[in-house]
Amino acid sequence: MSQEKKQVRAAFRSAVFQRDNFRCKICGFTSNPAQAEQELDAHHITNRDEFKNGGYVKQNGITLCKGGKESCHYKAEEGQISPDELYRRIGSSRELAIQADRKMD
Repeated sequence: MSQEKKQVRAAFRSAVFQRDNFRCKICGFTSNPAQAEQELDAHHITNRDEFKNGGYVKQNGITLCKGGKESCHYKAEEGQISPDELYRRIGSSRELAIQADRKMD
């Protein structure tokens, strides 16, 4: 992975975690900046492949707890939590995410 790609991913994670106050937007689990990488995921709500610039915008990201099959990240990945619900939890939408992604040009 290129250094530029690593920086884009790190900026995405940081923006999502900070906006969500290091708290899972589904169950409320809270981490801290030192532990966030191990305990939380900056989850892409809509698949990155559907965006021109990869969807690395906070309008397409939500903080979810990670871990086993009981984690909110697992449930979102398995479709147990709908994208519409995830967007609602952060006050965004697929359309807003696409608009923000286009501004990355």
